[in-house]
This record gives sequence, C-alpha cells and structure tokens, in this order.
Amino acid sequence: MNRWFINRGDPMAQKLKNEIQKGIADAGLRAFAEQGYQNAAVADVARAAGVSAGNVYRYFMNKKALYDSLISPDFVQTFTRLLFQRVHALSGVEDIEGLAPNAPFHLISEELFLFCLENRLRVVVLLARSRGTQNEHFAEELTALLIQWAIAHFEALDPKLEMTKVKKFALEKIYRNYVLAWVECLEAFDGEREIRQAIEAFSRYHLAGLKAFFA
Repeated sequence: MNRWFINRGDPMAQKLKNEIQKGIADAGLRAFAEQGYQNAAVADVARAAGVSAGNVYRYFMNKKALYDSLISPDFVQTFTRLLFQRVHALSGVEDIEGLAPNAPFHLISEELFLFCLENRLRVVVLLARSRGTQNEHFAEELTALLIQWAIAHFEALDPKLEMTKVKKFALEKIYRNYVLAWVECLEAFDGEREIRQAIEAFSRYHLAGLKAFFA
C-alpha cells in the first residue's frame, strides 16, 4: 500500500510522517547554513533529505514556510533576549575579571552559549544566511543594538564620556566583527569544547578591547 494513503490514525504512519518532516527540516537547515536562504533551492533540500521535491511541498508550502519553521519568531526573540540579559548583567561592572564564577554575567553567558550550541546552524542562518527573508537585516540591527548597549554601559560608568563620529564609526566596525566572529566560531568547529574555547577566547579579547577603547 502506498505509504501516503495509510490510515492517518495509524501511529506507525504518523511516526513515519514525523520522521520525513524532520528529515526535510534538517536538510533545509543545512542547506540554508551552507548556501544561504536565497541560493538554496527546494530541489537541493529534497535531494539532501532523500525525498522528491513534491514530498517537500507536502510538508512545507514553500521555501519560506520551511525557513519560518526553522527560524521562528520565538527563536529570534529568545536569542535577542539572552544577548540583552548578558549585556544587562554587566551594568555597573568595571572589572569583569573580578566577578565571581556564579555572578549573573557568567551564568547568562553560559545560558547563551548553550543555546547557541544547541541551535548552532540556526544561529548561523539568522546572523549570516538570511538574505531574502524577513530577518535579512537582523545582524545589522543587532550590531546597532550592541553599540547602543555598549555606549549606555560606559556612559553610566563615566557620565563625561564623549562619543565622537570617529568613535561611533570604530564601534560599528568592532561590533560587525564581533557578530561575524560568533558565526565563524560556530561554523569552524563541531565539538562543544572547541566552540567554547573559541568563543571564550574571542569574548575575552573583545571585552578587554572595549574597556581600552572607552578608557
């Protein structure tokens, strides 16, 4: 019997459908991460999933629907919230090195890291492979937010701080590279240990550089 006409109430049939849908979603995520949303075709996803293009459309109306299922508004909101909480945890902190291991900054940094590790390819797609989607400017908007948060942090520490055009220009370059570095760390390594080491090393460099920049 054709598997597409199996009784929908059959648990085995539902399990098979779930497995096929997951296989398509996983293949779509890899395709978007490797090729970018614009360049990835439904045919590429189907081939990687081992199904026909027609079967892809059985589960997802179009490529956009597949993307939206992977990079959902809830996912974007959670990622942004964790970043904001990490920045907010530094409020009033002048020396990160002096923070206790259980300080809020370290705790939220770990939560953000684990979220990125669990959703490695999703984060890559969101930050660097979403051209042609509603999130195509997310990285630029995130960069602007990070700059805004950084300025607010250091102005709170030094009310006399003067932000010139040159400083704002430099900050934009610094944070563009910071966002790109997260993407590259998540792409370059597969294992938790190496990803952690890469992100921690770059974060230390970034935070020390910011402190010197605003000194």
